[in-house]
Amino acid sequence: MSKDVISAQALFEQLKFIANPPSEEVFVEVEKRQIELTPMLLDEIAVFANKPGQVEKLGGDYIRHVVSLFILAYLRKKEAYPLIIKLISHPGDKIVKITGEVFTEALGRILASVYDGDLQPIKSVVENADLNPWIRSGALDSFMVLWKEDVLSRDEVIAYLKELMEDKLEQVPGYVWDSIALIAYDLHPGELEDLLRQAISKQLIAPMVLNAKSLKTCLKDNLNETIKNKDKVVDGYIKEPIKELTWWLYPDDEVLDKGMEYAAVAVPIVDKKIVPGERSAPMGWRNNTVVHTKTKIGRNEPCPCGSGKKYKKCCGAN
Repeated sequence: MSKDVISAQALFEQLKFIANPPSEEVFVEVEKRQIELTPMLLDEIAVFANKPGQVEKLGGDYIRHVVSLFILAYLRKKEAYPLIIKLISHPGDKIVKITGEVFTEALGRILASVYDGDLQPIKSVVENADLNPWIRSGALDSFMVLWKEDVLSRDEVIAYLKELMEDKLEQVPGYVWDSIALIAYDLHPGELEDLLRQAISKQLIAPMVLNAKSLKTCLKDNLNETIKNKDKVVDGYIKEPIKELTWWLYPDDEVLDKGMEYAAVAVPIVDKKIVPGERSAPMGWRNNTVVHTKTKIGRNEPCPCGSGKKYKKCCGAN
């Protein structure tokens, strides 16, 4: 494919629908011609951020809004940062429903990839109780990505978690509190021990995420070893879209069995098996999923229900 063969607009058109998804060749060409394509990709996100309903009207097969987010993140386009902040600042569940899990799972990495040096917009999302908890926790995840990429220090992330727990977060149990606990665990929670114990005693954090016993165990870990192993618990910036989106864009016809343990979970039978590349996680059914465990579940570990998803985007998202 060359510039003589296809125009930038025609290339942009190839990003529109999942029924005919962009090939690896298309993604390569988009990167080569990013000067031409970046304004189009930014306009796509601007429309989505200003009028999410316009994208919704294009139907469930439309994907260019999501693909554009990943391309701009991969290209590290800081101009996308305020647009994405505006997008995720819409209250309620609309943005999650339009983008599906492919976006919320990577939100922290997307934000970190386009981060322009100002943390306040991300903080405003994390601290907004009117927003979807997946969105808020995804924004909080960006702090971990920025730590992993040596943009923020561990002390800066710890300091913000402390601010949240002391007075910037509503005193109501929820996934944002669980995310704080999971991040604190990954960072080594020594400086946050008292605040975490208070949150555990107030039942703000789900026991399966962090409890007194698992906190005590974590505190025994060596801080230097925790820091040394950060690459094992934190994902970095967004990689090439073809690597990030293959599972979503190019599903095969084989139905994926979620596992024997999952078969026993009390959820609708339709969710027992999925076709690889499903566009979004089913909404609302996980409230009846109950998994008992005495140990801490890492935010990036497989969910114990056997779904194959990370805990933070499965049972931990209640």
